[in-house]
Amino acid sequence: MENEPDGAGEKPMTSALRDARDAHGWTLAQTATQLMRLAEARGVALAVTKASLRQMISDMERGRRKPGHYKPLLCDLFGRTAAELGFPDEAAVVPVQRSSGLGELLDRAASVTPASVADLQRQVDGLRTLDRQLGSPIVVESTGRLVAVLDELMAHVLSEEIRRSLAAVLSDAAALNGWQVLNSGDTREAWRLHTLSRSAGRESGNPALLAHAMGEQAYDLLDADRAGDALGLVQAARSAAGSQVPGLLASWLAAVEAEVLAANGDASGCRDRLRMAEEAMPTEPDNTETPYVSLDDWHLDRWRGNILASLGDSAALDSLLHALDRTPATFVRATASLHCDVAHSYAVRGDRVASLEHARTARDLARRTGSVRQLRRVERVSRLLA
Repeated sequence: MENEPDGAGEKPMTSALRDARDAHGWTLAQTATQLMRLAEARGVALAVTKASLRQMISDMERGRRKPGHYKPLLCDLFGRTAAELGFPDEAAVVPVQRSSGLGELLDRAASVTPASVADLQRQVDGLRTLDRQLGSPIVVESTGRLVAVLDELMAHVLSEEIRRSLAAVLSDAAALNGWQVLNSGDTREAWRLHTLSRSAGRESGNPALLAHAMGEQAYDLLDADRAGDALGLVQAARSAAGSQVPGLLASWLAAVEAEVLAANGDASGCRDRLRMAEEAMPTEPDNTETPYVSLDDWHLDRWRGNILASLGDSAALDSLLHALDRTPATFVRATASLHCDVAHSYAVRGDRVASLEHARTARDLARRTGSVRQLRRVERVSRLLA
């Protein structure tokens, strides 16, 4: 019978995958249907019937079958990481290819020139653009490989001038990779990458890079439910920035602190930092000096609405809808976040129909970009409507 969750009448084994399915209130057949729809939207050919996929999911829940290539689809479907679904790490262990010696590594690093550093920075910029448009899953591995290359070069470059310029690229790349990994739900790896970004930013001598890495790392702490520690870190970031950073980054740091203050329940301090963010925002925003900061009037409107919504402020919806009217097509993940915020605001107001509509759009965009972080937020909104 369809209402029997696992068929055969036997008592089902508990599993993280089963818990995730139960949290959505889905039967095995409904889960199979949802998974097939997601695969179709992603252009993934499953080549199975719904009945056979239903049985596969049941076997996965019992530990009789590994998720294999279904793993990323299941993670996106439920908005949870592989670890949270109880999936083992099936990645093959690849032997580390050791260099023949220190001399070879030093020779390779000695070939780094200002022109090659510029080429490496262009690679980071290209990956950042693809990340914003297509989502982290498309570029996270490429970004990680580039970070590893930069880190190895940094370990063996002797020229102080080259070290400083290479450190700036590494700080930028590691922060980008950290944010990508955080969106996949891996706070531990995100913390490691942001720590690397901070170290490289410090060695580059550029306070903007250091402050940015610290500001992003505060989100690792927020996602780990350590809002108090996040506040201390972002305040240290603003102190490290001082008055030496471009206005755009100063505005960004103030907005980050506003969000963290909201998470700590400090509504007054939050609104004060939002005013600071608005005052620091340049009349004509230009991120040439800080390409890693995507902030303009649209982003700040969206961000303000997000923060005010978390405080339960009725004015949040106006900011969010104003931002929604001016949504740029190139920031897909940010647009997913915006629709999620609108859904949350409507849910708080009791408008179930409007909330469900925006939650559906947010979920679709989050799945398209592979953002587990945004899918979790949508799931929390859905629980408000239950």
